[in-house]
Amino acid sequence: MARSRSQAFGDALKELREERGLSQEAAALACQIDRSYFGKLERTDKVPTLSTLWKIADGLDTRPSELLARAEQLLRR
Repeated sequence: MARSRSQAFGDALKELREERGLSQEAAALACQIDRSYFGKLERTDKVPTLSTLWKIADGLDTRPSELLARAEQLLRR
């Protein structure tokens, strides 16, 4: 079955978090968002707003475009 866009985003987020060696709790704290919300983003229970996307990118020391590019690459696999 093909991966949805939200699944690709969640997978890209998890991938980046793990590359940074962060737990969900530490990543959520760095991103200034709730840990349970962060987990829901990774599991694709939620889709981030644009402002949340910026918070995540800032917290994980990347650009929003890089995070979306990762998701796009995962869609193509």
